[in-house]
Amino acid sequence: MPIVLAAPASTSGAGSSAFSPRAMTWTGWDGSLWPLVGSTARNPRMAPGVQGLHMPPMVIHKSSSPLVAGEDLLGYSLPARPVYWPMLFRAASAAQWEEDHGAFFDSFHPIIPGTWTVGIGDKARSLPLTGVFDGSYSFERDPFVTGRALIGVELSAPRPLWRGKRISRPFYAAEGVDFIDADGAPTFHVSGAATFQEARIPNPGDEPAYLVWTAVGPLENVQLGVGDAVIDVPFPIADGEVLQIDTDPAGLFATLDGADVTRDLGFQMFAPVPARGETRLVIIAAGAGAVTAELVPLYWRAF
Repeated sequence: MPIVLAAPASTSGAGSSAFSPRAMTWTGWDGSLWPLVGSTARNPRMAPGVQGLHMPPMVIHKSSSPLVAGEDLLGYSLPARPVYWPMLFRAASAAQWEEDHGAFFDSFHPIIPGTWTVGIGDKARSLPLTGVFDGSYSFERDPFVTGRALIGVELSAPRPLWRGKRISRPFYAAEGVDFIDADGAPTFHVSGAATFQEARIPNPGDEPAYLVWTAVGPLENVQLGVGDAVIDVPFPIADGEVLQIDTDPAGLFATLDGADVTRDLGFQMFAPVPARGETRLVIIAAGAGAVTAELVPLYWRAF
C-alpha cells in the first residue's frame, strides 16, 4: 500500500488576535436578547455544528425532451431554510440552570419569528426564525444533577435569505438655482444631493430586492419605478404629506400619511432591483418635494 507523506496544515494565526468568534445573537419573539458566542455569551452558548450559515437549499427547475440529450435548466426557487443550533446549557446551580433554560426556550415561537443576527455594524446580516418542535428530545442525564445539557434546537427560516443593512437613497427635485447670483457676485451654488434625473441605487445582494418608496410633497404627476415597471400615482401629494409604497409582493401596501391607499393606487407593475450592481431608477414628478428609495439586500449566506 503506498504511503503518502504530507506536511501538517499551517496553524499560523490560530489563537492569535487575527481570529476571533464572529458575533452572533438571537433576539427572541419576546424581545429578549441572547449573545450566543464569544465572551459576552452567557448560558446557553453555541456549540460546534451550527447549520444555516452557508448556502440555502435551492430547487432547480428543469425540462427534458427525448429529442435532445440531457436537460434544460429553467430556473430555481428557494424553499424555507432549515436551521440547527447545538446549544450548551451549563450553570453553577440547578436554580440558575432552570431559569436560563426556561427563558431561552420561551424566546421561540412556532409562527412568530425572532431574529438571528451574525456580524456587527455594516457587515451584520439577519435571518428571521421560528421554532420547530416535534417533542422528540430526550435528556440522557438529569441536568439538575449535572448542571449541563447539550440540546439541539431545530429552527426554520420561512424567508430563507439573509438580510443585510438597509440601503437608503434620497433624491430631490431640481431647484433651478442660478450657478452665479443675479447681481454678478462671485457666489457659486453647487448641489450636493442627487436629483430625480440622477436617481440610482445599488443592490450588493445575491438576489433581486424590492424597493420601498417614500415620497414627501408637494408633488404631483408622480411616476416611480425600475426599468419598464413604473408606478403611476393617480393623486397629488400635498405639501408635507408622505406617501409610502412597499413594492415587495410579500408585503405590498401603500399609505398616505398613515392611511391605507393601496386600493386607490390601483393595479400597478412592480419590479425588483437586480442583484450585484447599481440600477438607474425612474423618478418623474412636478413640485418641490423629495423621494427616497430604500431596499434591503438579500444574501444566500450569513457572510
